[in-house]
Order: sequence, then C-alpha cells, then structure tokens
Amino acid sequence: MRALPLLALLLVLAILATPRAPLRAGPAAGYVGAEACLRCHGAEHARWSLSSHARTFEPVTEANVPPEAWRGGRVEHPPLWTEFRRTEGALIARTPGPDGAPTDYPMTHVVGRMRVRMYVATLPDGRQQVLPGMLEVPTGTWFDYTHLIFGAGGTDWDTPPVVRPGDPSFWTGPVRSWDANCASCHTSGYRPTPRPPGGEGPRYHARALGVDCESCHGPGAAHLAFRETAASGRDPILDFGALSRERALMACLRCHMEAEDVEPGFEVGADVLEFRTPTLLTDPERVDPYARPVELIYDGVPFLASRCATEGALTCLTCHDPHGSEHPSQLRRPPTDDTTCTTCHTEIGQDPRAHTHHDPAGAGGRCVACHMPWLTIERGHGVVADHSISTPAFDLAGDRLAANACVQCHADQDGRKEADLRAAFAAWWPEARPRPAWGPVLGAARQDPAGPLEPLKALARDAGAPAVARASAVDLLARRAKEAAFELLALARDPDSLVRRRAVAALSGLVGEAADRALLGALDDPSAPVRSAAARAALEGWSRVQANRPLLLALLPRLEQEAHDQPLDDLRWFRLAAARTLAGDIPGAIAAYETQLGLDPFAEASRRALETLRARPDARR
Repeated sequence: MRALPLLALLLVLAILATPRAPLRAGPAAGYVGAEACLRCHGAEHARWSLSSHARTFEPVTEANVPPEAWRGGRVEHPPLWTEFRRTEGALIARTPGPDGAPTDYPMTHVVGRMRVRMYVATLPDGRQQVLPGMLEVPTGTWFDYTHLIFGAGGTDWDTPPVVRPGDPSFWTGPVRSWDANCASCHTSGYRPTPRPPGGEGPRYHARALGVDCESCHGPGAAHLAFRETAASGRDPILDFGALSRERALMACLRCHMEAEDVEPGFEVGADVLEFRTPTLLTDPERVDPYARPVELIYDGVPFLASRCATEGALTCLTCHDPHGSEHPSQLRRPPTDDTTCTTCHTEIGQDPRAHTHHDPAGAGGRCVACHMPWLTIERGHGVVADHSISTPAFDLAGDRLAANACVQCHADQDGRKEADLRAAFAAWWPEARPRPAWGPVLGAARQDPAGPLEPLKALARDAGAPAVARASAVDLLARRAKEAAFELLALARDPDSLVRRRAVAALSGLVGEAADRALLGALDDPSAPVRSAAARAALEGWSRVQANRPLLLALLPRLEQEAHDQPLDDLRWFRLAAARTLAGDIPGAIAAYETQLGLDPFAEASRRALETLRARPDARR
C-alpha cells in the first residue's frame, strides 16, 4: 500500500478530529419543523424554546459548559479524571479510554439542566458515548457516572461498583451508548442507522435535537395546509382533548418511564406499553416495592402505581405544562399552590388545617410535603418528588428509601423521636388508609425469595391492582417457576399484555410440552412485546429449541425483526446469532456476531464463538 501524501494525511487526521453532531435528517414526510409553528403559536413556542424539552440535548457552547471545562484544566471524579482543553473549533476531553490509556475525545453535546449535567463525546468512528465525568448542578460538584450505576444485589448501596476498561458498563461500552440508549428520547424523529462491522459514521438520524412540537402533536404539514386554506371539516392535527385520560398520559410515558424499547413506531394516541416494557417493582437497585425510586426512573412507573392516576383523573398535564413555564419542573402553578390537589380534594381544600394539623401557610401545610416528599436517589446525587403520591403512613419499615414524610421533616428540624411522630399520626389520622396492600406483598417476596407464594399468586391474579404491581408479582413468581407452573401458564393468557408478557418470560423456567405449547402460541400473540418475550424465553439456555426445531424456526422471524428494529442493541444481535447457529445458518450467525462485536468489541464469549464458526467448512456458501 502506497503512503499517503503529507497533505492528504493531514486532511484525514483533521476530519477524524472534527466533532460530529448526529446527522440531521431532512424533514420526514408530513413533518414541518418547530419553526413552522412559530407563526401561529408564538407564546407556546417562546416558552417551549427555553424549556427542558427543547434543550434536553444541545451542542457544546460556552454558556452550557462549566468554566473549569471551557477554560481548560483537570477535574477529578474518582475513580477516573478528565482534562479539558480547547482547540480550533472543538472542546477536547482527555480521559482513560477503553484500554485504560489517556485518550482525547471531542466533547460535542450537553445533556441535562436542573439536577445532573452529562456530556457526550462523538468518537472518530461516529459513535456517541456519555463521558464519565458528570456535574451535579445544584452543588457544582463533579462525580463519576459509576456513582449512578448499582452493583449486584446485596451490595452496599453507598459503595459504587468497580467498572473497568473493557466492561460493558465502562463509559466507552454499549451500556453507555448515547446512540442506542438515550438519543431516542433526547432527539426528535430518531431513526437508528445500522452500521456494517467496522463502519464509520453517525449511528442515528434525527429531525432535530431535543423534543420538538411534532414529537407530541404529530406531523404538522396537513394541519398547516388545513389552516392556510381555511378548509372545512376536522383539523387533522392530533387533538389531545379527544384522547382518553390513559392515552393522553401515554404521550409523556414514552420517555418519562424507565423501559426497554421493544417495538418501534410509537405515535401519540397509542398505548405506550405495547411499544415499551417498563422497569418493574422487583429491582431493588431502581425502585422500592411501593414504586418509589432508588435510581432515576423518570416518574412514569411510580405514577402508574399511584391511586391518583389509577383511580382518579390525574395526568402529567394536570400539574406540568409541556411547553414550559416559569416554575420549577415546568409546573403550571408554583409548588406552594395547593389548588392543583384541592381541585379534586375539595373538602380538604375548604379547611386544610383540619386535615394537615399544620399551619396552612407553612411548609408542613403543603399537600406535596406529605404526599410527594423528596426522595434521595442515585447515591445522594439528587432528589426527586415521590410520584407514587402515597400517604405518610408508618408502614415502610426496613426499606432504605422509605423515610416517612413526618420523619423527614421533624427528625431533621427538631429532632423528635419516631415514636412520638407515630403517636401523633395515629391520633390525628385514626382512619388513614394504609398504603396499597400489594406493597407489603412485593416487599416480603423481594426480601425472602423462599417465602409463601400464595400472596404473590393472588396479587398476580388481581385485576383490580395496577398492571405494574401484577406484572411484578409474576416476575417474583418466576424465581420459583416450577412451584407456580399452573398460575404462570394461566397468566400467559391474561388480558393485560404487560402481565401476559412477564408470564410468558417466566416460562423459560419451565420444561415440558405445556410450556412449549404456550411459548409457541405466544409467538403469534397480537402484542409485539409478548412475541418478543416468547422468543427470548424459548431461546434461553438453548436446550429447549435444540430439542424442538419447530419452536426454533418459529422464533427466528421475531428475533430477526427485533434486530432490524433496534440495530444498535448488541444483545439483540447476540440472540439472533445464537438462534441462527442452532438453526444451521452459519453464514447468518457469523454476520450477526460480527455486528454484535461492532457494538461491543469486548464480548469475548461472542468473539470465541465467531472464531469457531469461521473455522467451519460451511462458514461460506
């Protein structure tokens, strides 16, 4: 190979060093962009342009980068560190790379505004990764992203895990992939772009950075034409007022809910749970049994467990203005204004002191002080309001985050003993409703896996309980699938698809014709997440499909579709590679493993499997 001329070599190096934003796609059919809304919706557009929605993902500027980074210098965020310097047209972050050696990366984007600010690097091959150094906004403190990652069950909540170069959770690994795990909610019109192994370039296209008007209201071209021509009939733009309360809520939960994207193509007005599978109440590193967060889970799951949402008329839009507002968290009213609550709870609003036993003008008289207390999350790097909107009853013993609202205020401010607070609570609210009965059931099962199964079985069957609680009970039953076989097989036909998919997933722990038939039937389920759960459960461990080739051939199309829909998810390519290997499609398996390793170069087991397959005589057709 001939050497490159010096000028050409310098040009190549300059191109590799240039920060690259995600490739903006041209407007998709029917979309007109946020600026087209400005002419008629100026007030909303002005508020939106300053809101967290519009500014949730921004290019690096002097205004959104702390001085210590913009001016250049070193910041410590143990176990790692970052050195900053500015070059012509780029801000460089030098930090340990995938082999542990200090490496320069262009820091191109900023994420987050109120609590934690994260920084995104665009790597020379086009990948975008979240850098390890993060800024705690209220205190101006730098810390390492590993403080937001929780270790295996039973580890110390206060001790961050050890994450080494080459681990999937190291900042250059697939867990920290902005392209695959974050961009779909932080951009508008997100479309993942499959890359050939070793290929370069952006991993996704986006219509715009941040959340624009059409992300929630749908494509605006037909609406614009309707208004410009003064046509008669119904305006084609989405009418939120015509949506049911549940479907209006789903518009926010598309992003404000920790979940896995299972099916692409969600549009406002659809059931988001048919496109995403949420974090459930079984993960002690993310949520407590009452749906109160330990880690940032974006409020959706706690809200779906709230009686205000499941039995009342509350939606996100009741309290928050998605276009932005002058109040914190885009609230419609100041946090001290209780009328948001007393609009429904009118009797309490007429005499708040009789209900609260606190000065209505003081902090203890606020509805949110008792029913939405601040919860510390992510090892102390922030607080969030409790969106399960529960009561401050003293029934959460033994749960780390279950600090009672009364204790939170009084133990800190005047040192009262918990026994005195319990007595006052019992005297003031003798008829206080306990927290939902499903909380203690899930809590007991989380703490004692060998405990009684009947309460879990009853909760899983209880159609009156929130779907997230029922599905969580199914997940806990799955740990003892053989003992709960009858219930799991029955729940695999449950009317609720969230419950149904978790029951189907639990069938991975059952052996026999009944489980095989149920999995085969679930591969034809009308719900895409159920079909995905069935394919994954049937493949788990490989032995089932090795003995049941019809089942293997039935699940392959679903795994193919999953990889096509989410081409940046390395685990989907791993599953597909395994299934193709078992089906005898060796060239196809090789291609899938190569794609997986392009996304996670440190997947050594896959690399060994790939080498074995390449050595086979049928590796090439």
